[in-house]
Amino acid sequence: MDQQETQGKPLSVLVADDQPLVRELILGLLWRESDMEVHAAEDLPDALEQMAAHGPFDVLLLDFFMPGMEGLEGIARTLAANGGRPVLLMSGNLPEETVTAARAMGVAGFVQKTQYATLAAAVRKAAAGDAEPAPPVTPGDLSAAEVHLLRELADGRSGELLADRMGAAALQTLFSKLGVSSRAQAVLAAKRKGLV
Repeated sequence: MDQQETQGKPLSVLVADDQPLVRELILGLLWRESDMEVHAAEDLPDALEQMAAHGPFDVLLLDFFMPGMEGLEGIARTLAANGGRPVLLMSGNLPEETVTAARAMGVAGFVQKTQYATLAAAVRKAAAGDAEPAPPVTPGDLSAAEVHLLRELADGRSGELLADRMGAAALQTLFSKLGVSSRAQAVLAAKRKGLV
């Protein structure tokens, strides 16, 4: 077997993200890389199916906030399904406790979805066993309006009522920044951070 065959095999990469525009943009960027073979999944069940059919991918780019994830449980299922190969979490902001727990579970590293110029390098580093950590989110990352919204949730106001009043997008952005998917989780995260 010649050197080209042993060293020239492309990295198999699975991009799992439920936002079509983001997913297509990431795929478009990585498809340009001659050393990568890129696949796509639109949610966690789709990603798990692809890992079962394909076998472990060399690197998995996993959106933390997508259908089926259910927080750390989704990470655990993904790590098991990918057979110990590197998993990189993609997210805007994750709370410190989520970053710590994910790292303890074996996540290789964290990437910002919007840092497109560095995604290919992050994939190569993860494949080589040298992923970049991400800074945790701090209370200062929340706006005054978001802290007020958190306090209203903590006071027992309905998430649906607040979503109607302030817009569902505001509530979803807040949940995304905290790394949670429900009102109860948001209140718990806020208490841990001393915000309520």
